[in-house]
Amino acid sequence: MFWAYGSYAGGRGLVLVTTVILARLLTPADFGVVALALTFMVFLDTIKDLGLGQALILASDDEVDERAQTVFGWSLIIGLALCAVTVAISPLAGSFFDSDELMPIVAVLGFNFVLRSLGATHYALASRALDFRSRTMAELADVVMRGGAGIALALLGFGAWSLVIGYLVGTAAMVVTIWLRISFRPVVRLSRRYLRQLLSFGGTLTLVDIGQAFAHELDYLFIGRVLGVGELGLYSIGFRLPELLIVNLAIVAGTVLYPAYSLMDRERLREAFLSSLRYTALLVLPMAVGLALLAEPVILTVFGDQWVEAIPVMQVLAVYAVVVTLNVPAGTVYKVTGRAWILVAFTVPYVIVLFVALSIFTADGIVAVAAVMAALQGAFAVMGWAVTCRVLRVTPLEIARSLMGPAAAAATLGLALLGVLALLSGPVVTLAAGIVVGAIAYPLGVRIFARDAAVRLIDMALPQRAERRAAPTAAQAGLARRARTGAATLRRNLSRSSAR
Repeated sequence: MFWAYGSYAGGRGLVLVTTVILARLLTPADFGVVALALTFMVFLDTIKDLGLGQALILASDDEVDERAQTVFGWSLIIGLALCAVTVAISPLAGSFFDSDELMPIVAVLGFNFVLRSLGATHYALASRALDFRSRTMAELADVVMRGGAGIALALLGFGAWSLVIGYLVGTAAMVVTIWLRISFRPVVRLSRRYLRQLLSFGGTLTLVDIGQAFAHELDYLFIGRVLGVGELGLYSIGFRLPELLIVNLAIVAGTVLYPAYSLMDRERLREAFLSSLRYTALLVLPMAVGLALLAEPVILTVFGDQWVEAIPVMQVLAVYAVVVTLNVPAGTVYKVTGRAWILVAFTVPYVIVLFVALSIFTADGIVAVAAVMAALQGAFAVMGWAVTCRVLRVTPLEIARSLMGPAAAAATLGLALLGVLALLSGPVVTLAAGIVVGAIAYPLGVRIFARDAAVRLIDMALPQRAERRAAPTAAQAGLARRARTGAATLRRNLSRSSAR
């Protein structure tokens, strides 16, 4: 858990730093065209290995090596095929979005499928072994190399291409690192053994991934098509901090919970669901409150005046990001209990409703799009929790109790930040004061309303701390030894007295 969240915190921090630098070197149009290209790529990315990597995580110990050989060979074939498809359809992407610059960018990004396929099996094996240290190192290598290459190329005047080339360099660095960390070495052969079994499970998850890609990327497609790449650039920056600080936590949580949940029986899974919901809320609610209330000073101070129109977008998408993250434990339960079809059953109507809503409201601007995303995600999350209650025999009251403490602590933070906003003006001063006041107010709220949950969360992240706290002190150990010695002496004396 420590290394998983270490990857999250360290990686997101580095991404934030590079994003801030690039936002001051590039224009909204640069960010918009790359965001549109990456959005286009996401739909192909959902079938990058047809779910074979996720299926490998559940393989038994005596079959894992041979199944890994099968997964590697077919993942590479799929990666090469997707690269060819991407290059072939890149002119259609440029034509659909009326952007000459988009076509070559999409074509070049297609090579990322080949690079990722080379490390996908190693990444799955690391997840299966709960080896989040290796994953952390690979992900940090990706972030460092991507950011460094992107900034260097932006300074040289490469514009949008600095983001594209940096993306490929980062993926290559991640693959090299994960190969160095994981001992698995593929053989040069294409095996069909276990392929059908792997696809039978992974295929369902691929359908889920395709549906979720539409659910999470339709807003980018509609904005790019209807409002243009400039507005999409503003929207992408407004989404950047909620994504880095909150949505990416959902990705980490899902990655950790999936192999962990798969080892549990039904009763333990029930308790784990409620606990993970509580701990996730402790982490994401303060970030959402902070981003929503301090959006203006954050945008103006961190990114600059040219991004001022992204302020209301960030405020609304902070709510969206929280709902997405809190829905992860329920989705993971469906997967490990063999009910991944429930995710498909939710995703299909969600995408249909989202498509209709965006068709109606996108013309009203990027804030309207953000509001549609937040409202629909909230409505479907409530329905998802209702189904989870039936699957795990959890009551709505138990879910409410899990969220009550973190919500009260976040409300304490919100009141403190509202006071800062009422008393101060100027983005830099307000942001600095908000950070200081928030660093005091939220821990105080947690201490009052959710202290036990916070202590357990810290103990899980830092098990050595829990062991030290549970271990007796030297004085306690000495008293215990003296008590045992005294008891033994007393028993001997009693025995001698009885003998006399």
